[in-house]
Amino acid sequence: MARSADASHTHDQGNTAPGFKTPEQGAATQAGRPPPPQLAHKGGVYLNDCDIAPLSQDDAPGVRPYAVDPEQAARLWSLSAQLTVTDAFAIW
Repeated sequence: MARSADASHTHDQGNTAPGFKTPEQGAATQAGRPPPPQLAHKGGVYLNDCDIAPLSQDDAPGVRPYAVDPEQAARLWSLSAQLTVTDAFAIW
């Protein structure tokens, strides 16, 4: 994934350095465009460049498999609840 550029990632002429996005490009996936049609009834996915991010095993753009692993998510949820002494599913 390309990283968002700040002042330290621009050339003297204000051009964004290779491998970095302008702030507008970086924000496009989150707020600038409507979601792609394949997200009509889907949630919990990672996005990149206004599309669903592919799985990636290396430094290529995409999401790492551990980030979408349901077992890892369940362990993190359980640990978070334990550390914060919170039961998100408790009825008040």
